Amino acid sequence: MYIDDLTDAVVECAKSKGWKVEAGIIYKKQTAEFEFGKFTPAGRDFSFSAEMKCANINSLIENIEEYYEDFDVDYETYIWLDQFGHGRNGAPYRMRAVLEDMEATEKMIEELLDAVRDIKVPEEY
Repeated sequence: MYIDDLTDAVVECAKSKGWKVEAGIIYKKQTAEFEFGKFTPAGRDFSFSAEMKCANINSLIENIEEYYEDFDVDYETYIWLDQFGHGRNGAPYRMRAVLEDMEATEKMIEELLDAVRDIKVPEEY
């Protein structure tokens, strides 16, 4: 499986889970860059980037794992609140609703990660 095929497999996998995906390949480095995007249950337009190096799916999995492990639900909630603890920029009014939305976002990332882990790649790659 070449970088094109592997990139296409990742895009199709993510799309099957409801993600919008933009992918670009740097052939000289055999690297693919992905931008994953999806609306949260409360309507936040959420996205993050990940990279697959040397046409190695495990490098992409590690990159998404790192993002997932570093995703801070409390911080993400905090930046979506105003000084009174109510949502701003289209966020729900109640603090709890914003927190629940960020918890759902974390779950969305985890589900994407699990789906990418399940991509079948021939052993020689």
